[in-house]
Amino acid sequence: MNTILSFHHISKSCTAIIIFGLIILTACTKKFDEINTDPTTFSSLTPATIPNAFAKAEYQGIYGDPGIYQLARNLFVDLWSQYYATIDPGVSPDRYVQRKDWEFYQWLSMYSSAYPTLKQVIDATENKDIPANAVAKVWKVYIFHSNTDFYGPVPYFQAGSGQFSIPYDAQKDIYYDMFKVLDTAVTALKTADASAKPFGDNDLIYHGDITKWLKLANTLRLRLALRISFVEPDKAKEEAEKAVADGVMTSNDDNAMMDVATASPNGLNLMSPWGGFRMSASMESYLKGFSDPRMPVYFSPAPDDNEYHGIRNGLSVAQLAGANPGGAGNNISNIGPGWNPDLAASNKLTVMYSAEAYFLRAEGALNGWNMGGTAKELYEKGITNSMQQWSISNAAIQTYLQSTSLPAKPGDYMNSPAVSDIPVKFSDDPEKQRQQIATQKWLALFPDGIEAWAEVRRTGYPQLYPVVNSDNPDVPASEIIKRFTFIDLEYESNKQAVQNALPLLNGPDKNNTPVWWDVK
Repeated sequence: MNTILSFHHISKSCTAIIIFGLIILTACTKKFDEINTDPTTFSSLTPATIPNAFAKAEYQGIYGDPGIYQLARNLFVDLWSQYYATIDPGVSPDRYVQRKDWEFYQWLSMYSSAYPTLKQVIDATENKDIPANAVAKVWKVYIFHSNTDFYGPVPYFQAGSGQFSIPYDAQKDIYYDMFKVLDTAVTALKTADASAKPFGDNDLIYHGDITKWLKLANTLRLRLALRISFVEPDKAKEEAEKAVADGVMTSNDDNAMMDVATASPNGLNLMSPWGGFRMSASMESYLKGFSDPRMPVYFSPAPDDNEYHGIRNGLSVAQLAGANPGGAGNNISNIGPGWNPDLAASNKLTVMYSAEAYFLRAEGALNGWNMGGTAKELYEKGITNSMQQWSISNAAIQTYLQSTSLPAKPGDYMNSPAVSDIPVKFSDDPEKQRQQIATQKWLALFPDGIEAWAEVRRTGYPQLYPVVNSDNPDVPASEIIKRFTFIDLEYESNKQAVQNALPLLNGPDKNNTPVWWDVK
């Protein structure tokens, strides 16, 4: 089974050279030309090439390149969030192994391509094209918040400066600055001419629609506010209420989805026939128990019996052989038909859904914040928006909202019990309400494993099965992996900066050390 791209097996000494070539050769979209992505000598942008550069920064910023998508998302966070489990015994991250020879591609994609290109755009538009500059700054926050949530401290304030050695910054300082960047961007967008259309069709998300970028900026602020709500509750409340007052996403028309094309396809679509990642047992327990009408959208029936089946995360080689006789996975559900490889050039990449804004507001309402509605109202609206996004009928939605059915036993090889005991219908118990909000948000975020993993770490919900086996001595099977450790290449080439970053962590540079906001 060719689940893992062949270039993973290339010797480490050649890796840095090869990754730059891969990024340059595969990172094009239908709307921009190739530009230099060397980390120290960038080409100058002209007014004609600025839109092309922004398109590249968008696509690379969410690891859209298929190879990077696999390495930054699918082989790590998609498994750690338990959207999927693997049937491939060679995918050791499902047993909590951080394969650094895979993971460093994410780092180089961010720091050698996505952000250097975006910084050029920001610099080229500063005090010259205010709407375009504001949009680029919103995108800066989007790509950096996921990057710092991977590791904790990361290079931020001096990133993209062209220096060989870049210092790391504390995650708290990064978050506080991201709020400032959003302040600047939102102020500019609120006063901008709505007909300006920054970047035009080279904006692969909203095609220059300032009104929608403003909503995305405020929804991103709301996400960041809830992210820090346990460690900085006063700051979180301030930022969350500001976001809602300024206007967050409310409709699926606001959804942030990124254009793809033959030259810049949806990586998840391309990976679906490889068959190495399948429905997790946690997904099966929730979707089946809730009779969730999104199940045939998210996953496909198993070929053996045309039913939906998941598999536990972290199975040993021997257990995988028992759970998956023959190794073909015909008894376990693959991803849904919308991610068929034939649709790779048309199935847009997920950036952010409006449903998430409602779940964030619902949690904020439980905190006593002014979120423009009650927790119950916002929770139900989040479910409704998610289901409408996937064309579920209103009748089915109403039935779902009132359901008292509980998660089901998946009937898997490990004879697992039901993963949880909460229904969909909103509870009267505040703690169960938090669990319900987080669980439904997890379901609605699919297939965004980056955000799902962050929220599982932050809230402790939804309840997920423990991995059956952990091959990581720092993370027992009963716990969840908390962060990526710093990459080997940084220890080798930026050693002093990494050593200076270690005191910024909440412990040693290990996978069980929580990031700054993870205090639950």
